[in-house]
Amino acid sequence: MFLYFWPDVRLSPGGGLCVAATGILHALYFWLMGGAYERGDLSLVYPLSRGSGPLWVPVLAVFFLREQLSLPGMLGIAQVVAGVYVIHLPTFSMPSILQPFRAMRGSASLWALGTGGTIAAYSLVDKVGVSLVYPPVYIYLMFVISLLLLSAYVLTQEPTAVKTEWQVNKGAILTAGFLVLFTYLLILFALRISKVSYVVAAREVSIVFSALYGVVWLGEKHARQRFWGAALIALGVVFIGLSR
Repeated sequence: MFLYFWPDVRLSPGGGLCVAATGILHALYFWLMGGAYERGDLSLVYPLSRGSGPLWVPVLAVFFLREQLSLPGMLGIAQVVAGVYVIHLPTFSMPSILQPFRAMRGSASLWALGTGGTIAAYSLVDKVGVSLVYPPVYIYLMFVISLLLLSAYVLTQEPTAVKTEWQVNKGAILTAGFLVLFTYLLILFALRISKVSYVVAAREVSIVFSALYGVVWLGEKHARQRFWGAALIALGVVFIGLSR
C-alpha cells in the first residue's frame, strides 16, 4: 500500500525503509557531533568529522556497490589520512612525530571519526532514498524521526535542558534550524542529479573555513597544524570527488 502526502508524491516500502534508516543515522550523527564538540576544539573536530565522511564513501562503495577506486581516489584517501595526521601534530618537529598516533586515541578524535562514519552511511542511504521519495517529503520525515529520537534522549538525560537552551539561545536555534533544513534539502536535490561522491565532496569546502574560524576567532591552539591539515583534507576530498 502507498501513502500519499500530497498529490503525485508516494512513499513506497523501499522509500520508507530509507527514511527510517536516515532518520536514525541523522539522530546518531547529531549525538556524536555534539559529543565531539563537547570534548575537542572546532578546528580539530570539524575537519576530522567532515573529512572522514567523504573518505569512507568510496571505500564503502567498493564493498557494497562493487565499484573500484581510481588513482585520483586513492590519492585523495592518502591526502585525507595525511591531513588527519597533520591536524593532530602539536608542532612541526621531530619529537612530535608520534604524537598524532597517541592523540587519535583521545575521546574528541574518536567521537569525530564516529561522526564521519555516520556521514558516509546516511549519504549512501540518501542517494538511494531521494530516488524513491520526493526530497521535501524525505527531509520532513527524516527530521521528524531524528527529532523524536533526540528529544527522547535529551528529556531522559537532562529534563530541563531544552527549556533552558531555548530561553537562552532562541535566535541561534531558529537560524541554525532553518539553515540545516534548507541546505540539506539542496543537497538532497543534488543527490538526485549527481554522484554521491561528488556531492559529499563538494560539501567539504567548509573544512578550511572551520579551521580558520576556530584558530582566528576562537583562539584555538596549533594554528599552523590545523590550517595545513584542514587544507590537505579538503584537497583530498576534491580528489575523491573527481575519482568517480
